[in-house]
Amino acid sequence: MDNLENHNILELFLNDDVQQLLDHIAGLLDLRVTFFSRFGLPIRRGKEMPNTAYCKFIQNNLGHLEECQNIDKAMQEKATETFQPLSYVCHAGLREIIAPVVISNRLAGFLMVGQFRTSDEVPQCALTYCKNDAEKAELQLKYAQLPKLSPERLESLIGTLQILIDYIAARELAVFRPDPLKSAIDDYIDKHYQEDVYLSDVANVLNKSISSVAQFLRNKYHTCFKDLLIERRLCAAEDYWKKHPCASIKECAEAAGFKDQFYFSRIFRKKRALSPREFRARWNH
Repeated sequence: MDNLENHNILELFLNDDVQQLLDHIAGLLDLRVTFFSRFGLPIRRGKEMPNTAYCKFIQNNLGHLEECQNIDKAMQEKATETFQPLSYVCHAGLREIIAPVVISNRLAGFLMVGQFRTSDEVPQCALTYCKNDAEKAELQLKYAQLPKLSPERLESLIGTLQILIDYIAARELAVFRPDPLKSAIDDYIDKHYQEDVYLSDVANVLNKSISSVAQFLRNKYHTCFKDLLIERRLCAAEDYWKKHPCASIKECAEAAGFKDQFYFSRIFRKKRALSPREFRARWNH
């Protein structure tokens, strides 16, 4: 995730037209189409189509939900390496397509089309999950109910997804804007990072409960108030040394809001992979 000016994180806002586009694709192809955030969380889904019976059986009855989640995450990471649509076979033998969505040269999320087959035979990798013939028979029945795409239609679908993503970007149907609540938290930290400041202080100013602010940061940004405060103080320390390259570690720590220079040294090394002394030396040359 990119660092932004004033340490604010931009939030993705989707126009309702995006939902209509996903609904049309899902309805036309009878396929599960989902828009995921850049954190891998589902935001919109075409026609609100649920998991297929085949996937539910694999995940719930046969107990392989974790494998589904792991491969989705792995493919999202792989797709960001090339920023091109990626077609792959999941652990249960189904075809999936994942396409990164880039807005203003920034990863906005992923369009994912999945849970369809390209053959008539149940993949052997899925059959190995079954403990008996009854489970295999049930799995075969549910596999036959899946939508099937030919190789030609698969290639056309990949091309359509790329056109759709380009259309969303060109029409500004998805845009980045500052998240109001996140910006308010960041602004408070910017003004008070040199003081003894706590999550309860921010919650009081925002007229929210401590738990709601903590949950917001954890669920939406995978972070916590303490980590945000530490990062802001470390950035302040770096800026201070760039302006005062001869300052001592103690002086820099105090300027950045750290009361204990030894704790400052430990956390600096942990977060920056070099000691404060090594960082300062770079600005003395």
